Amino acid sequence: MRLDRSGKVLKRYIPEGLKLADADYPLVPAFSPIFTKRKINRGFEGLAMSNDEKTLYIVLQSPLLNPDRKTGDNSRNTRVLIFDVASEKVTAEYVYRFDVAKEFDPDPKMKPDEMKLSAVAFVNPTTLLILERTDGVAKIYSVDMSTATNILNSKWNDPKTVPTLESLENPATENVAVLQKTLVVDLSKFENMPEKIEGLVILDRNTIAVANDNDFDTAENKYDADGNNIGKGTKNQVIVISLAKQLPPVVPVIASAALPTHGAK
Repeated sequence: MRLDRSGKVLKRYIPEGLKLADADYPLVPAFSPIFTKRKINRGFEGLAMSNDEKTLYIVLQSPLLNPDRKTGDNSRNTRVLIFDVASEKVTAEYVYRFDVAKEFDPDPKMKPDEMKLSAVAFVNPTTLLILERTDGVAKIYSVDMSTATNILNSKWNDPKTVPTLESLENPATENVAVLQKTLVVDLSKFENMPEKIEGLVILDRNTIAVANDNDFDTAENKYDADGNNIGKGTKNQVIVISLAKQLPPVVPVIASAALPTHGAK
């Protein structure tokens, strides 16, 4: 969405063919119809802007349910979009390949559909940082767009394509080069790292900050005598991390000197 300073919706960007009859604001069909197959509450979860504020980088939290829920829940292939602000059009689309769930998170109950992308940060026009996670484990990868296949306007955006992108065990067999990932930091290696890390920002070439989501500290079916929901006491936290290896040049933002810093191992 595009909002004004008061929070009023000026435009909403939607997939082509999506009908929102009750919307009282302009609708812009900016995305392929394939995105109507998103998993509920697993849409465009991460958003980053280029330093010149002309380009947005968007990560889809989970694979599309394409052609069906079973395929989407077991898929390792999700999508990253590049969106031009001025023209209001997607200019590129890439495939992000999740790690194998049971190797990523040792929890014996781990299922493939627990893998998510929750945040993205702009490094330079060919490089992003992307946060891949489960509730208990989070890793940040540097992603190289220069060697990946741009699938925009290809058969992989056509809902009639069989097999679907999400059903591919190895996209390379269909001449699709996925985004190359390099591990920057495994957040699960730090003591007392909170669960559900969902925020990421680059402070400078040596430093990033991450934040957790405490889901408003609510719990299911737990209430006090006055009807107030009783949570677990989970706090929102922002954690600053000193990286072991310097990032490529970026424009720094102001960080709070009061925040604790942890060195990457």
